[in-house]
Amino acid sequence: MKSVVITGVSTGIGHGTAAELCRRGYRVFGSVRTEDQAANLQREFGSSFTPLLFDVTDADAVGRAAARVKEEIGDDGLFGLINNAGISNPGPLTSLSPDVLRQHFEVNVVGVLHMVQAFLPLLRASKAHPPGRIVNISSVSGRIAYPFMGPYAASKHALEALSDSLRRELLIYGVDVIVIQPGAIDTPIWDKAAHIRTSFDGTDYHPAL
Repeated sequence: MKSVVITGVSTGIGHGTAAELCRRGYRVFGSVRTEDQAANLQREFGSSFTPLLFDVTDADAVGRAAARVKEEIGDDGLFGLINNAGISNPGPLTSLSPDVLRQHFEVNVVGVLHMVQAFLPLLRASKAHPPGRIVNISSVSGRIAYPFMGPYAASKHALEALSDSLRRELLIYGVDVIVIQPGAIDTPIWDKAAHIRTSFDGTDYHPAL
């Protein structure tokens, strides 16, 4: 059975990807951030799904998750690592706290590096298995920056650059790096941005928002 690790499977693209891969017979390890999410997904997906409880910004927790996956799959190796976890906290750059920008880079960029560094040994080819592949979920915002999406677009542009460098560097292991650039998709990420209606009241951008 082929094994895949996916980050951010509680909702949206990550949830849909986990559901489809479970349906196709893959063994899916999916990251969530709460025990309730882990239990709910375990019930929904069944025995082919194993929840991993960690935040991608916590390098130590990511390392522990990689050790657990290694223990579970043994010498079979990973067929794929899908870096899907991400945040989008929109607003005008002139009014946003710089901490919002930092958080986007911590989750959307540094978190991906944590995952790659921790799970690369399971993706590299061995006598027991061929090399796996890395799939990074970027965005059309990794190509085009829109108003009020500055932190998200900047982080996705950075993810594109990180992926391009990794793609060349990992050639020595036979591990490919694939980037997906979705457009707007109806997922709960939009609901999480509802604050934009009130957070910038009194700024010059409020009428447009």
